[in-house]
Amino acid sequence: MRQIRAISSWATAAMLTVAAAALTHLCVAFLPLLDIWAAHRPGSDVGAVRLGAWAVLATTVVTAWVVFTGWARRARSNLVAFGIRTTSAMPLLDVAVGSVGRAPALRRSMTVLTWLWWIGLLAALAAAALGVVAGLENLREIDDVRDRVAAGGAVDRALVSHLFGRQLLLRLPGAALGVVAAAFALVLIARVTSAQYGRVARIRGAAVTRATLGALRAGDEDWTVVLPLPVGGTIRQ
Repeated sequence: MRQIRAISSWATAAMLTVAAAALTHLCVAFLPLLDIWAAHRPGSDVGAVRLGAWAVLATTVVTAWVVFTGWARRARSNLVAFGIRTTSAMPLLDVAVGSVGRAPALRRSMTVLTWLWWIGLLAALAAAALGVVAGLENLREIDDVRDRVAAGGAVDRALVSHLFGRQLLLRLPGAALGVVAAAFALVLIARVTSAQYGRVARIRGAAVTRATLGALRAGDEDWTVVLPLPVGGTIRQ
């Protein structure tokens, strides 16, 4: 028998971690404001805060990617159990389109949503990379200002505003596009998960109407449908 795996818990985790990563990235983009604040208070050293913020961002991004790919892998394996062939060069497109069935409107909608997510993600990564590269030209000045502030020395506040204001402007586009990409990802995860559970519900209904072919039983964690191949499969945690 083919096994259809429950993915609701993975979907919830993926949505939470993707949202956390996007919001953390947005918050980190505003870190230059912390440097401006410190420049008005000679002797302030906010290096540990900056390092901690970047560490949190790295952790949330890696976690989001691991959980998201885990959800996508399980959703894709369900397509095989549903008897749907996956042939696209973009695996997630297979998952999105294959999960909603044969309705042309739904398939078009999922195709557009998948491409919007993918383009948004690439745009966010490109904008973030360009922001980092463009900001390198002021790196020495920024390090010098930070060292002077930490040592308690006076700094030119106009220069501080220019340097760190520029860093903020360079980081914001990538962070904003990251939030947009995350929003598309959340919708995509929700729709694919809902579509797959809709398929399971129809299999469940088939099990009830074809009592001589299969059996329906309840479990503590999830429910299981047992049907002969190729009509259905087993759904489990």
